[in-house]
Amino acid sequence: MRRSKLQDLRVRDVMSSDPVTVTIEETLGDALGKMKTHEIHEVPVLRGKVVAGLVTMTGVMRRRTLPPETSVSTLVQPAPEVAPDDDLPTVAERMLQGGFRALPVCERKRLVGIVSRTDLARAIAEGEELRDVAVRTVMTPSPQAATEDESVEQAVRTMQSLGERSLPVVDKNGRLAGVMGHRDLQDLFARPKTRQQQGDAAGEKVRLDIPVKSVMRYPVVTVGPEVSVQHAAELMLKHDISSVIVTEGEKPAGVVTKLDLVELIAGLKEREELLVQISGLDEQADVYESLYDVIRKAMKKIATVTTPRSLTVHVQAYKAEGDRSKYSLHARFTTAHRMYYLNHYDWDLHAAMAGLMDLLEKQILKEKERRVTDRRRARAP
Repeated sequence: MRRSKLQDLRVRDVMSSDPVTVTIEETLGDALGKMKTHEIHEVPVLRGKVVAGLVTMTGVMRRRTLPPETSVSTLVQPAPEVAPDDDLPTVAERMLQGGFRALPVCERKRLVGIVSRTDLARAIAEGEELRDVAVRTVMTPSPQAATEDESVEQAVRTMQSLGERSLPVVDKNGRLAGVMGHRDLQDLFARPKTRQQQGDAAGEKVRLDIPVKSVMRYPVVTVGPEVSVQHAAELMLKHDISSVIVTEGEKPAGVVTKLDLVELIAGLKEREELLVQISGLDEQADVYESLYDVIRKAMKKIATVTTPRSLTVHVQAYKAEGDRSKYSLHARFTTAHRMYYLNHYDWDLHAAMAGLMDLLEKQILKEKERRVTDRRRARAP
């Protein structure tokens, strides 16, 4: 296969060499102020001149009872570092593995820059490799949406349960009305907190009992399903947004995000083993191992048909009957040729994963049959 130019680019070709930082002695309020001013979601934390990790908007949202004067040291997350000479597929893979939007670039343990999803999106926008790839092949179809009148609290819970950083917002007729993401919530988390006086939740808390329409952004940047991935990346950069809504008529049909672009680049990495990520679970290691066994068995079959590159599975657990949970799995599977999206659910986690793999195998076989039919038609007189 012809080598993509994206594979030849290095971190030093795309990184920002003057990153915004905070010190380990600064406060949460300081970090949030810098995030808002510079419209970023991760900030490297320095201990002296050495990178201690990152403070992220996602981490702040998970612990929203913390007051602004909280030390950054309580929120710092260890993050993988990349080197200036690392290639872009390697960087994309590390972003996916760590769940970060940006990574510190270090040389001899000293911070020399930062590389973000935006930098990777720019590499796609400025290249030519994806100008003929339609967004329908990479978008998340039938996205879950928030409604204008539901509370921000509920929308945030939905975002967290799906592992998403933004949601389309629809009106009562299901028509696209706006979009809500982490950036739209930064003002709320930077405001003085209200204090609860009683119960287990006593303490300071961000008020999220306001309607989504009061914080959502509109009008929304949209594209049709046949628009190229390259053009979608250009729109993200032009409008400084992290996602583009794919519409059919006035209703959302899909979402393309910078995360999708990162996964595309990670899929270019030539690797002997499949990159697998499972998120949304709080289980023992042996549970993960048994799920990986299900995946490994399925991949042996799938590998005879196509070349697997990466598999991302997000698990949602619902307490539907007493202590019994219902598991809903959302998956994205990348091969050397395309992406597949599928969902499956079951009362048993392992049965849900097995069912998901069965659906995936059927989709891939169906796609193979379609390609064979197309080739036969093309050769027919």
